[in-house]
Amino acid sequence: MIPKKLKQRYKKVIPNFEKFLSYHEKPQAVSVRVNTLKIRRQDLLEMTKLNLKPVSWYENGFFVEGGYAAKVTNTLEYFLGYIYLQDAASMLPPLVLEPSETDRILDLTAAPGSKTTQISQMMNNKGCIIANDNAYERIKALRGNMNKLGCMNIAVTRFDVRSFPDSRFDKILLDVPCSLEGSMRKYFIKWSERIIRGFASLQKKMISRAWQLLNPGGILIYSTCTYAPEENEGVVQFLLNNNEDAVLEPIKIKGIKLHSGLTKFRDTSFDAELKKTVRLYIHDYNTSGFYIAKIRKK
Repeated sequence: MIPKKLKQRYKKVIPNFEKFLSYHEKPQAVSVRVNTLKIRRQDLLEMTKLNLKPVSWYENGFFVEGGYAAKVTNTLEYFLGYIYLQDAASMLPPLVLEPSETDRILDLTAAPGSKTTQISQMMNNKGCIIANDNAYERIKALRGNMNKLGCMNIAVTRFDVRSFPDSRFDKILLDVPCSLEGSMRKYFIKWSERIIRGFASLQKKMISRAWQLLNPGGILIYSTCTYAPEENEGVVQFLLNNNEDAVLEPIKIKGIKLHSGLTKFRDTSFDAELKKTVRLYIHDYNTSGFYIAKIRKK
């Protein structure tokens, strides 16, 4: 059930709003990532009995036709770590990050490890990834997924993002805790504008610390699975206002059409540069909703 205030809030923000509402009555598409650390993509396609349809923006991503999560997790290929159950939209932030085999990377909110293990895969188990989370139970899931998928270039830490120890990284992924508006089909969420404001306050502190940890010339990817401008454009605007060395870079990923970030919401205006950030809505590709910003430190 979508709260009435949420509908009023985004009616003029989200394009094709009636279609957006209708998608909340549909099950979200199930998708998997082929784990090329353990098996070649073509070999997996030849062995699996799952009906797979390519995700247009990532060669190792596939939608499971007529599938559901339990159907995937009961397969041998899932048990062996050949495939990983992952929302196709959550595959986007690592693609925007563009990790290389020589990078020193920090994933500040890593658990349960979907994006972390994808980054490890994209780096061919080379380079170095620090995977951080502050929740012990979530770290157990992170370690389990790392081991199952054969990721060997990851070290795990447990710190509050706001007090992460002084160090420097070439690239940082900050996929922050948020109000989860883009994941309402998967989770029951308690929603209010007060909760949104609370998350935005926390996110500003997290992105400020992340910026301090980034090397000059480095890239910070900021992402959420919510639509709230206070948690998205507002947080990125806060970073730009307080750091002259922060520069937004355009985001283009082959195979997917993304919406530009907002420059105005209600009585609040954002810098025109915020158009370089991107939004994805659930009715675009039947995934979760997402927001992504790519920021370079001069």
